Amino acid sequence: MGNFRLKIVLTVIMLVFSILPAVIVGTVGTFSVMNYESSAKQNTLRQVAEAKSAGINELFTHYINSVTASSKLVAVEDGVTGDGSADEVLTAIKSADSDIVDVLILNSEGTVVASACGKTGGTFENLSDGISSLKSVSPVLSWESYGQRMDAVYFYSKIQDYNKNEIGAFIEVVSVAPESGIQKAIAGQFGDLANSKFMLVDSNGVALNYTSGGVDKEFSSTSVWNDGVKDLYNTNSSDLDKLKNASDVRSIVGSAGGTVYCVGLIDKTISDWRWVGAADGSSFHSFSMTANLLGWVVVAAAAVVFSVGSLVVIGRFLGNMSGMLKTMTEISDAEGATDIRFKVTNRKSELGEIQTSFNDLLDEVFLSEERHRTIAELSDNMLFEWDFHKERMYCSPNMLAKFDIKTEDSTLSNGKFIDFLMNSEDAEKYKRDINLLLKNKNGYSAEYQLKTKSGAVIWVSLRAVCITDRLSEPLRVIGVMTDIDNEKKLELQLSERASYDFLSQLYNRNTFIRNLTAEIDRRGTKRVAALFIDVDDFKFINDRYGHTIGDEVIRFVADTIRKKVDDRGGFAGRFGGDEFVLCFTNQEDIENIENISMDIINELYQGYDTPDGGMHIDVKASIGVAFCPEHTEDVNELLSFADTAMYFVKKNGKTNYHIYIPEDSATDEYKDPEGY
Repeated sequence: MGNFRLKIVLTVIMLVFSILPAVIVGTVGTFSVMNYESSAKQNTLRQVAEAKSAGINELFTHYINSVTASSKLVAVEDGVTGDGSADEVLTAIKSADSDIVDVLILNSEGTVVASACGKTGGTFENLSDGISSLKSVSPVLSWESYGQRMDAVYFYSKIQDYNKNEIGAFIEVVSVAPESGIQKAIAGQFGDLANSKFMLVDSNGVALNYTSGGVDKEFSSTSVWNDGVKDLYNTNSSDLDKLKNASDVRSIVGSAGGTVYCVGLIDKTISDWRWVGAADGSSFHSFSMTANLLGWVVVAAAAVVFSVGSLVVIGRFLGNMSGMLKTMTEISDAEGATDIRFKVTNRKSELGEIQTSFNDLLDEVFLSEERHRTIAELSDNMLFEWDFHKERMYCSPNMLAKFDIKTEDSTLSNGKFIDFLMNSEDAEKYKRDINLLLKNKNGYSAEYQLKTKSGAVIWVSLRAVCITDRLSEPLRVIGVMTDIDNEKKLELQLSERASYDFLSQLYNRNTFIRNLTAEIDRRGTKRVAALFIDVDDFKFINDRYGHTIGDEVIRFVADTIRKKVDDRGGFAGRFGGDEFVLCFTNQEDIENIENISMDIINELYQGYDTPDGGMHIDVKASIGVAFCPEHTEDVNELLSFADTAMYFVKKNGKTNYHIYIPEDSATDEYKDPEGY
């Protein structure tokens, strides 16, 4: 029944999509051929015109590069300033190109100071408002110097001194006579297009097509100009604006006065000139009616023959097709099972080749799956693959085991299961990374913390790439996850060690200053207090009891300070030797800082007892205090003021505290006799 229905469907489709279109094609073929031929000839006009335009661009670029390079020569600069002669250089440039009429150097007033033809002293005949008004490529001009008249254009580049000041102009005057390179670039016809012509038009609307009387000054009066092209030269023309601004539009085709034209712009970085290719409109509408009628008959006959022949073989085809459809349905129902095979009926037929190739493909898929499974089992890395079409996630066995993930878990279906193993911060970061990956289709790598089966939180490195289809739509994400917990913890340990003083386990100098800077930056309206502590007579302790006991005293002082800091929300550091620093940001009342200072002094004053109880050592300290913003908002100054206040205490009896006042800096500096 299914085979019969398919036969009916195929028969109807064949009639609709073979015979009926053939009739339609035959009916409209005559008109389409005419339009096709016309379009093809228009395309020829456009392509040839654009090719000629490219040649003009190249030629103009050559001259612009020439004047630009020449204007930077030392001889040219010396010539404009009167420090030397550039005659030989100018003569060499003119001699190198037969189209160059003259080479000129102008000073900043527009006076010709050097000429390849030797005529100097006059004012450049095309100068209006100064050399700054000169165009890189001029309009066509009548060059009447040196006793001759010819049509020419000039190419200009400014001359700069070593300070980039504009001191003059360098000009090459190039002929557009009949045998000039410019005329040769625009000469020639457009194949079989009648009365075709390529016109290069300057900024004044003069067409550069050389006749016996010079350039075509009458271009502006032609029907092409009046009826079509003229409108495109209007700056308000939407077509011209489109041509100027669009990077993918090189020309505009139109018609006027029985003529088909193609209009374009010379590269705007080179010149404001335009070009026009034109041909007789009758050339675009010639076609063979007989050929078109014959084509219609052939198309219709071919459609009938094809339909009849196809009906003969359709029955034989459907038998094999039915078997293939049945096998493919079985594979689909078995969710892509690779153990099902096509029954090959005839290996020499196209269907037999398709069946064999499909079986080979299934074998390759099976081997590929086994290969990936083996790699996953042998690797310490954890692999995963997220299939968008099936909305399924594949995970390697070691990944499932490590994180206690069930393959039948519904979270595997959406590809977002990993974020359930993360804390909220890492989960949000993971979602952002995945969304960015799907948007940009690039690979990415990142580090996250995941919760394992045992409940431990470990660091992992995740690298993933996005596989796309031919339309750049995501198909799947393939990734690898590596356990980097040991390396990460070691890195954190090393980073932590680098931040602390080894003996006291307080912040070292760099870490303390970095944290103090941060506190000052984010303090807002809060007061920041810096305390500078120095142990009194510490050298005496080292000399009498030894450095081992001295180190124990340092640790005793550090433990005492740490307790006071932890209780009151600050932090402390050791700058070296017997110097300690503290920072508090939550003590709004200055009296609180004073109480903290006295608490530290009093607790240290109780002294240090060695662990064996055989020795008691008196420990005293002097403390200097400075505040931000009262004293300064600069970190270095704040610590310096606290240090100065501490030395004030040293100078005035020790074992006390003092809050910095500006007068402290004016007093004689206290000379601490090596730790006393």
